[in-house]
Amino acid sequence: MSPYTRLTPRHRTFGGYTQLWLASDHLLLLSNNRLSEQYKRFSFSDIQAIVVTRLPSQLALQIVMILAALAWMSLWFFVDSKFARWAIEISGALALLWPIADIARGPRCRCFLRTRVSAEELAPVHRMKTADKFLALLRPAIEAAQGELPAEALVAVETPVEAPPPEIRSAPGYLPEFLFGTFLLNALLLWASSRFPDIPELPSILLTTLFAEFMLIVVALFRRKGSDPRVVIYVIVALALVGVGFDIVTFGGEIVRWYMTVLEKAKNGEKTITPLSFVPKGGVRLTVAYAWRTVAGAVGLAAALYERLRR
Repeated sequence: MSPYTRLTPRHRTFGGYTQLWLASDHLLLLSNNRLSEQYKRFSFSDIQAIVVTRLPSQLALQIVMILAALAWMSLWFFVDSKFARWAIEISGALALLWPIADIARGPRCRCFLRTRVSAEELAPVHRMKTADKFLALLRPAIEAAQGELPAEALVAVETPVEAPPPEIRSAPGYLPEFLFGTFLLNALLLWASSRFPDIPELPSILLTTLFAEFMLIVVALFRRKGSDPRVVIYVIVALALVGVGFDIVTFGGEIVRWYMTVLEKAKNGEKTITPLSFVPKGGVRLTVAYAWRTVAGAVGLAAALYERLRR
C-alpha cells in the first residue's frame, strides 16, 4: 500500500505535468517533463508559510473569446464547400469549449510554499477550489508537527507595516477598444448588406461606419505616442490598414463597374435605374472584407483587455 495520498490532480503543461502528494511527515511535489521525474519533499516541521494569491478575473477576456469563436462559426454562411463549413464549425466549437470550461473551473490563483531556505511555487494549486481543499488537508498535518500558532503570535504577524504608497499610473484610454468594436459592427453590416440587399438603408449606414472606422484607425495611431504602453493592439491596428487598402480597391471596383454599367445603358438608350451598391455580391472579396474585420475585432479586444489587466 502506498504511503502517499494524492492532494491535487495533475497540472498539465506542454512540457509535462506536476502533482502534489501527502505523506505522514512531508509534502511531495512531483514534476514530470515526459523524459524524467523530479521529486521535492517538504517536511511539515520546515514549512513556515503557504501563501495563496487570487489572480485578477479574466471574465472579460473569456467573454471576448466566446464572441470570437461565435464570429468564426458564423463564417458558415459565407462558405459554399461542405468540408470547409464543417471544419469551421468543429474548430469553432472546440475554441468555444475552452473559455466555457475555464469559467466553470472558477477563479485562478498562485500558491507559494516557504521554508527557511527556499520559496517554491506549487503549480498544481492554480484554482481557488483546489487551494481550499489543499489547505484544508494540509493545515492539520502542519499543526500536528509544529503545534498551533499562539494568539499573541497572530497579532504580531497581522500588525501592519508602514510602507510608502504605490505609484499611481493613469490608465490608457479606450479608443482602441472602441475601434475593435467598430470592426465587429462593420463585419455585421457587411454580412447584412449581402444577405438583405432589399434594405436601402444598409449601404448608407455601412458607408458612414466604414469612414468612421478609417478615421478611428488614423486617430488611434497618432494618439498612441507615449500615452498608451500597450504594443500588441497597435500592431493589430497597423495591420488593419492593409485590410482597409484591400477594401478601397474592392469597393472602388464596385463603383467603377456601376459607372460603366450606367454609361453603357445611356449609350443604348436604356432608361432603367441601376442601383449603386459598393458591397460585392458574395465571393472571395466579401469574405475577406468580413473575415479580417471579424478576426481583427475579436483578437484586438482580447489583446486590449489582456494587456490592460496585465498592466
